[in-house]
Amino acid sequence: MPTQKKIEIVEEFSEKFKASKSIFLADFAGINVAETTKLRRSFRAANVHYFVLKNTLAKRSLDKAGIDGMNEMLKGMTAFAFSEEDAVAPIKVINEYNKLVKKDAPQLIIKGCVFEGKVFDAEKADALSRLPNREQLLAQLMGVLQAPMTNLVNVLSGTGRKLAGTLQAVKQNKS
Repeated sequence: MPTQKKIEIVEEFSEKFKASKSIFLADFAGINVAETTKLRRSFRAANVHYFVLKNTLAKRSLDKAGIDGMNEMLKGMTAFAFSEEDAVAPIKVINEYNKLVKKDAPQLIIKGCVFEGKVFDAEKADALSRLPNREQLLAQLMGVLQAPMTNLVNVLSGTGRKLAGTLQAVKQNKS
């Protein structure tokens, strides 16, 4: 029999899951409290929500949010990292954390993710970590858009420079 508190938790997380651009599931077994605190700070700095939720409540929240295909990933200890702003921010924070911890220390192990409404396994979730974030994509786009204009200016100014150089050479020859 569900309690009122559990019903509220399912409601809260189903709304959060609906609003998220991405949801990453990770196994956090073996990570101590001090490391978890550091990890939570990193997530907060990147505007990423990080929660541990019971698997049964997570299943109900995901079902209520209309997200299917994640039940196989909800086994064992599962943490959720999700963001409403930057879809790749959670995986970037997780990978950065895993790089900083010692090789023999426990790491966050990605189980899978929901990215822009599609469910991906751990391998594809890791591939998402190599995607640039929104700001980087916009900067690349601006660079691509500015390149033809920059080249045109260089060509036009180059012609003027050549003409000025030619006139200077003719002047020196006549002098």
